Parts: sequence; structure tokens; C-alpha cells
Amino acid sequence: MIEHHSPTPLYHRIYAVMRERIIKGYYRSDTPVPSEAELAESFSVSRITIRRAMEMLTMEGLVTRARGRGTFITDRSNENELNRAVVSNVNGLFRYLNAVGESTRLKVVSLDVGEAPPRICAQMGLPPTAELVRAVRVRSLDRRPYSLSIAYLLPEIGGTLKRNDLATTNMIDLVQQAGAVVEQVEQTLTATLADDYAAKHLDIPVGAPLMLVNRLFFNAELKPFYAAEIFYCADRYEYRVSLKREDGKDFALGN
Repeated sequence: MIEHHSPTPLYHRIYAVMRERIIKGYYRSDTPVPSEAELAESFSVSRITIRRAMEMLTMEGLVTRARGRGTFITDRSNENELNRAVVSNVNGLFRYLNAVGESTRLKVVSLDVGEAPPRICAQMGLPPTAELVRAVRVRSLDRRPYSLSIAYLLPEIGGTLKRNDLATTNMIDLVQQAGAVVEQVEQTLTATLADDYAAKHLDIPVGAPLMLVNRLFFNAELKPFYAAEIFYCADRYEYRVSLKREDGKDFALGN
């Protein structure tokens, strides 16, 4: 039963619960999910409320409605290879980025020069009003938005970028073609929510859960020259790390 005393609309709370169930594999893909009447009884709400929640799931591509057959979980098996990549070093990251590039399509949203956000300037060790080249792109997988990436680059590197190249080539390849040497990459993963900008380009509701991957690229002098913020729909992205014990590096926990 859904708690009714909340400022969040009831249909949106049911949408969030259903979305989590779908992502966690609560429903089988070869059988229809419960009907609107069954869900209305389960959640103790009206069918209209359930219908609005299901419409949001349909718009997001998580479910598919088949007339006369019911509503089914959308098959996302083609995404598994990208979603479950294991990255352990810079070369592994490059291999992963190449695999993503081969499996997705790019759309360039914008390419411009302007004052960078304070958080990016702080990451790159630049003055708060520094100007950087900004490139915004959307990747699509199976005709659905897969990620929204915002790249910030020093002018001496980003100034060589061309819009046509951005539509066909991985950014990491473009910056190396511009003469940059990637010596080190720092990466952080954070859970966040879609604002109006991300929601628009990823075709999801405002407030939908996202995974934010922030990457900071360092040159041969270990100075940052490129920062990237990549937003992934939470149900389409999974990051895995494999940890192995090193020979001769065993240690014992203290008492």
C-alpha cells in the first residue's frame, strides 16, 4: 500500500515503485505485468492513477503495451555488454569507450566557448571565471537516449574540435588527435536526479534517477585538461569493478 500523506503526486510514487521493480527484475519479460485493475487493488488507488504511472513507464521505454495481450517489460538484453563493462586502468577505459562508440549513435547538441561552471574550474585547478570549450552530446542505443555527456576542455585542445567530428568520433580519440597525452584519469560515480535539461535530452521525466560519471583527464605533466560529466539513465547503466588479491600482499586485520 502506498502512503497517501506525501507532497509527491501519488501517480509519481507508484511510477517510482514500479520502475524499481522493473529494474530489479521483479517481473518476467515473457509474461505481462499485472493489469491496471490488479495494480489499482494492490496499491489501493484508482485505475486512473495507475494509468498515469504506466504512461510514464511507457514514455521512458521501460514497458511496451500490446493491444489485446497486455503490458510487457521492454527487452533490454542488447544493453548488457555496455552496462556491465569492467574497467581497471586507462587502457581498459579506452577499450570500453571504443566499445560504446561502436554500439551507439551520437547527436551533437552544442559546441561553444564560455565561462565554465565553478565546480569544473575547481576540479581543473582554474580561476572561477575561466573560459573552456564545452561540447554537449547525446548517445542513443536501440533508438533510445543512452547518455548525455558534457565535456569541458582547455581551449588549446578543445579549440580544434569540429561539430562534424563530434558526431562521429569518440572524444578521447579527438583530444589525442589534437596532441593531448592521457597519462591519468580520475573517475567518480554519483547518484543524482534529472533536472529539466537532462530530462529533455534523455527523454525522461524530471526527477528520474540518473547515474553521473565524472571523469577528469590529466596530461603527461599530470595537469587536468579535460573534464567530462556523463549522465546515464539508472536502469540502463551498471558499473562493475573486479578486485583481485596481489601475491605477497596479504595483510591481517588488527584485533
